[in-house]
Amino acid sequence: MAGSLQSGPRRRGPARPRGGAGGLGMAPEGWARGPLLWGLLLLLLLLSPGPGPPACRGAQPNASAAWDRCKRAAPCERLRSNACLGSALPYAATSTLLAADSGSQEEAHDKLLLWSGLRNAPRCWDAIQPLLCAVYMPKCEDGQVELPSQTLCQATRGPCTIVERERGWPDFLKCTTDRFPEGCPNEVQNLKFNSSGHCEAPLVQTDNPKSWYEDVEGCGIQCQNPLFTEHEHRDMHLYIATFSSVTIFCTFFTLATFVADWKNSNRYPAVILFYVNACFFVGSIGWLAQFMDGARGEIVCRADGTMRLGEPTSNETLSCVIIFVIVYYSLMSGVIWFVMLTYAWHTSFKALGTTYQPLLGKTSYFHLVTWSIPFVLTVAILAVAQVDGDSVSGICFVGYKNYRYRAGFVLAPIGLVLIVGGYFLIRGVMTLFSIKSNHPGLLSEKAASKINETMLRLGIFGFLAFGFVLITFACHFYDFFNQAEWERSFREYVLCEANVTIAIQTNKPIPNCEIKNRPSLLVEKINLFAMFGTGISMSTWVWTKATLLIWKRTWCRLTGQSDDEPKRIKKSRMIAKAFSKRKELLRNPEQEVSFSMRTVSHDGPVAGLAFDISEPSADVSSAWAQHVTKMVARRGAILPQDISVTPVATPVPPDERANLWVVDAEISPELEKRASRKKRRRRKKKEVCPLGPALCDVGYFTPPARSAVPRLPKLPQQKCLVLPPDLALQGSVTHGRRPGFAPIHSQTNLMDAELLDADSDF
Repeated sequence: MAGSLQSGPRRRGPARPRGGAGGLGMAPEGWARGPLLWGLLLLLLLLSPGPGPPACRGAQPNASAAWDRCKRAAPCERLRSNACLGSALPYAATSTLLAADSGSQEEAHDKLLLWSGLRNAPRCWDAIQPLLCAVYMPKCEDGQVELPSQTLCQATRGPCTIVERERGWPDFLKCTTDRFPEGCPNEVQNLKFNSSGHCEAPLVQTDNPKSWYEDVEGCGIQCQNPLFTEHEHRDMHLYIATFSSVTIFCTFFTLATFVADWKNSNRYPAVILFYVNACFFVGSIGWLAQFMDGARGEIVCRADGTMRLGEPTSNETLSCVIIFVIVYYSLMSGVIWFVMLTYAWHTSFKALGTTYQPLLGKTSYFHLVTWSIPFVLTVAILAVAQVDGDSVSGICFVGYKNYRYRAGFVLAPIGLVLIVGGYFLIRGVMTLFSIKSNHPGLLSEKAASKINETMLRLGIFGFLAFGFVLITFACHFYDFFNQAEWERSFREYVLCEANVTIAIQTNKPIPNCEIKNRPSLLVEKINLFAMFGTGISMSTWVWTKATLLIWKRTWCRLTGQSDDEPKRIKKSRMIAKAFSKRKELLRNPEQEVSFSMRTVSHDGPVAGLAFDISEPSADVSSAWAQHVTKMVARRGAILPQDISVTPVATPVPPDERANLWVVDAEISPELEKRASRKKRRRRKKKEVCPLGPALCDVGYFTPPARSAVPRLPKLPQQKCLVLPPDLALQGSVTHGRRPGFAPIHSQTNLMDAELLDADSDF
């Protein structure tokens, strides 16, 4: 405007020459009105803000509006205490306008004492102190009180979630824009507060966010479980030490028994019990590891003194993870081996009395499944970081805090194992019962007794297994249904402990804090008893007489003493060895067939399950002894001579050998009757010399000299059962399967020999 007004006369100036004199004549009249016009223009210039630059227009009103937005009209009063929460205030006047719950400075001071209970939440206390002072003791000057900024209010929402959850923020502390405008400076924001927060027991202060207790940032649960007392901790530790030691002793004895007679014990399905006991043995070691010096604190506690939760984590030792892997992997492997054991029993019982070997080629799959499934489960748990420590049990396990993971990774596999293993176990018992009830005449007394004993042991074992698993499920369900109540009681206890501090500062009655609902120590003991009891029950399968004999033989072998126990040799092995030496026996009829101690067969430690169709018995059956020579000769094994058995490992005097070396078989009464009837029929038949009377009378066959070594019973010597070597080479007789040899005996005798070969109890 000023520029345009100053340029007006300049644009009008050049027009003067046009008017000539007229223009000059008008000059006095224009100048007469000039002062009035110039006065009006000057007045307009003073009243107008002027064009100015765009940035300057409106600056004054905006600054005034911002100043009014960050302040509010309020009556000011002099501070009676120039300190707020222990920090000196840089101003002298305040107002109670912003704190709706306080009408005076004394009430504001009392409210600040109540808010000081948040000292037990360190990070919340650090964030909320400036806000409390800015609201309860704000700066007031010239009838205007300063409003706290929105940033100051929002800084308390994260660390102080416990306020929102427990009590809720009062209306005057909610971060609304009318009470907490954006971008307002405040004197309190620059204050340095000396009072720092601390954690009230059972919480401990920590800077690790993974250790913080729910909604209480800066504090974590102490390592020792606050739900149990110190006395209960000691009681539980003694209980664990006792039962884990018993489990280790029982399972170790089982493993040592298997190893002492591994040659006879390494047979399926009995050897599966070796692996089951090995799993429980290793798992018990994981339970006992806490009793080493300082080991329990290293296992279940973090370096900051809090309980291990959500392992594995960085900057922490692997002791917790190692114990978890040992205990969990061993437990899962053991229960899966139980399924394999019941399946092996079922298939083996179905094949009793036959030459079919149902487990041949399947044992490698047993190992593949049993060792790989627990490995996958263990890796999955570590991947989701759900391994927690527990000071009561002294170990780290899955789902101590989040029971859903314990249900998925512990109860679900155990429940599946119970169903599958129980099915095969029941089928196995039914198979044995079917054999006993449907074939009573074909079973000897010993075989029937063994089946009865095995059925009884399987029934007891199945009852214990089902009982222990049901106990485990019941204890876990008890935990699941009550865990929410226990957590609520613990939270109330933590808040009560925080109120104790407030009560002391305000001289109010101190509340009595206690955890009203907490877990039962008896239920925890029952749960552990079920787990350790399962391992002990697995070891009971070697609590047999056969185990005593194994250790007796082991002791004699280690001390070099002679074992006077009657030895038992598998008849099939004896015949096979004689057959392999048939050529040597033909060249040297005086040669003896000897057996070393390694060929001697014993019962394994799990004698009740050794249903081997070639299992030797304790005595020599007359029927078997009568036909053994025919069976051997029929297979072209040896000449009709004595079969001697000489021990190699331990020399025995000749007068005692007859009592030591025996081969036995048991025949049921029905088979004995059939054999006697066949004998009577054979007596009526005429003896026929296979090579003719001429050869039988000339004395080509000369009985060998009697050996000094006691020999097995044999048939009366019959001449000409086999041709002498010199006649056999002539090739004049070609009867039978081998050139030069006559048929050994009739087809009826062959059938008799096969039917009466009682290598087994069935």
